[in-house]
Amino acid sequence: MTSNLYQFIPVPGFTQGSTTADPEILYSTAAHTQKGVTVASGQGVLPAGTFVGRKTSDHKYYAYNNSAQDGTEVCRGVLRRGVDTTSGDQLANIVVMGILKLDMISGYGLDSAALTDLGAVTDSIRNTFKF
Repeated sequence: MTSNLYQFIPVPGFTQGSTTADPEILYSTAAHTQKGVTVASGQGVLPAGTFVGRKTSDHKYYAYNNSAQDGTEVCRGVLRRGVDTTSGDQLANIVVMGILKLDMISGYGLDSAALTDLGAVTDSIRNTFKF
């Protein structure tokens, strides 16, 4: 049996072969809230699932940093899609309330202070992050 490439429907995150990646961090679309923000330049590529805070001096969003003293020490949300800030400020959506996939956001600033800031709980059995 021969393989025909035209039998497949292209989807976001699909790569040729047997591997696929789901870029969506939402576990459920029910009762989620997101808002558009300006992500400041000079941070490189911030992947989906990065926790962000808003700097008080310019009101732009930066990667969350609990040890900072400029406003970014308060976690305000989670980037819904990745954003490349190397060429300037970028517009992006952040999730400010909802249920996210825990494994998609772990390692991008998740700490106990961020959990407190967002009023979030994690469930390792269901693999969810709810806030």
